[in-house]
Amino acid sequence: MDINLLILGALILSIAIGFISNINIGLLAIVFSYILSYFNGYSASDILLLWPMKLFFILFSITYFYGFAITNGTLTIISERVVASIKKEWMIPIALFVLVIVFAGVGPGHYAAFAFMSPLIMSIAEKIKMNKILAAIIIYSGACVGSFNPFSLGGRVTEQLVIATGLVESSFKITTVVFYNMSIVHIGLFIVCYFLFKGYNVSHIKEHEEKALNKKQKQTLALIFLIFASVIIPSLLYSFFPESTSLKYFSKIMEPTLLSFIGICIATLLNLSDTNKVVGNIPWNIIFMICGLGMLISLSAQVGIIEQIALWIKNSTSITLLPYLVAGTSAFMSLFSSSMGVVMPTMYPIVPKIAAVGGEGLLFSLIAIFATLTGYSPVSSGGALVLAGVTNEEERRSLFIKLIILPFATFGGACLLIMLNGFIY
Repeated sequence: MDINLLILGALILSIAIGFISNINIGLLAIVFSYILSYFNGYSASDILLLWPMKLFFILFSITYFYGFAITNGTLTIISERVVASIKKEWMIPIALFVLVIVFAGVGPGHYAAFAFMSPLIMSIAEKIKMNKILAAIIIYSGACVGSFNPFSLGGRVTEQLVIATGLVESSFKITTVVFYNMSIVHIGLFIVCYFLFKGYNVSHIKEHEEKALNKKQKQTLALIFLIFASVIIPSLLYSFFPESTSLKYFSKIMEPTLLSFIGICIATLLNLSDTNKVVGNIPWNIIFMICGLGMLISLSAQVGIIEQIALWIKNSTSITLLPYLVAGTSAFMSLFSSSMGVVMPTMYPIVPKIAAVGGEGLLFSLIAIFATLTGYSPVSSGGALVLAGVTNEEERRSLFIKLIILPFATFGGACLLIMLNGFIY
């Protein structure tokens, strides 16, 4: 039997057995990865390399660092103040959405927004009784809109990938088109879900419920601001002075995951919270679930499914179905790999060969957009970070299931936009 079918079956079986028997899905996925890897001729060291180390460090470092702010009450007090400063309850979700867009858009991009904004937004959602799916959309869609503007991380990567295809003169125009189309989908998704999940009907945190920050909490807030600034300032300056090699260097080394470890060490030295409680607050079950499933996904990518899909789409000649084929392929590939790190670099070179003259912007947009829509899945880095921001175990489990379903719903809505010519060319 084809190895890809076996991997798909193992993925489905892991999820089914896990929810029925209450065994961690990730542990089951590790076992299936072990068995299927040996069937495919992998050595023990090869199997261990399937573990998504980067994703593990992202989840571990961010949740560990924010654990200090959660356990000593800093995040709770700040979230209450943020919400209390907005006088109209119906404006709170909108203000949070704009906040995430601005944060991602000033330079660091969607990855930093997922990492830093998820615990804050989820904490606020808990206080104002906002639906967690709407909170997830605020975090993820807001970050995608902000990051793909031409001057932020996603926009810069998009432009360089377009230039690499040979479309040098029109690269900035195409990058702008991708940003507009990305905004149409993700802002539209937020608007729909704002009304669907009654974002206008959230609670308000009253003034008398606010508390003053104590010394430890003030130090925690200052430390969070320091880490924030270390990520944002170099990226922001580099966006204004792209010719500066020094700023380029500093914007690259100011990596949110590694900076979080610096924050962890400082917080521990300052004794900002009980370390045992902080470590206990790390969502280990979610980390093992996501990374265990990631092993199966990595195995599927390594046996060549991405290359097969890319070759298939390259040889496609159906003009009518081409946009849907490109969109579906991008969404499917994003299940197995990074949107910006693998899907876009793999599929963008195909576009000039299959697109009609002047229609490249649409296909470039569809690749980026549908890859991000799949990113809502909890087995992706974006969905995983959104999920990690939820501290309640039962809510995590419930949101996990909803985040598996959400990409299918968003995929259908975006396909409808293609049918109605709702995208900019």
